[in-house]
Amino acid sequence: MAFDTYLDITGVEGECTAKGFEKKIEIYSFSWGASNPTSVGPGRDGLSAGRVSVSSFNVMKKTEKSSAALFAACCTGQHYDKATVSMRKATGTGGQDIFLTYTFTDVMVESVQWSGSSGGDDTPTESLSLAFAKVEIEYKTQDDKGKLAVAGQASWDLTKVSA
Repeated sequence: MAFDTYLDITGVEGECTAKGFEKKIEIYSFSWGASNPTSVGPGRDGLSAGRVSVSSFNVMKKTEKSSAALFAACCTGQHYDKATVSMRKATGTGGQDIFLTYTFTDVMVESVQWSGSSGGDDTPTESLSLAFAKVEIEYKTQDDKGKLAVAGQASWDLTKVSA
């Protein structure tokens, strides 16, 4: 099942026209995650966890109205209070509803890269890496009638190294 993804950064205007996400940034793709190295060895009762490493939030989007502002923010080290990523899919309501949300706080644009070909795409694509101090995640499951319900929430504060 296909889903749509939108990025809303406090104070940054995009060109999205989708209902409910006007002036937000439409995302083509994204990647991010966390890893926690483990070790096991003689004299231990089991696996031992290290310290979690949370990656930046990486986004692929088209070049549009937000591009210049995000480039300037990367160059100057500007902080944004919040960035929210919303994913929505078709549900039993007859429309689309948000099923997964990432909310990042104390956000900085860590990297901006452009790519394109003059004989191909209409608009160059843009890759962003967003660093953040805290993340909150909310996931909703969909029942057989298409209704969504919160099924999981998590958060992590990188500055406090705690949930």
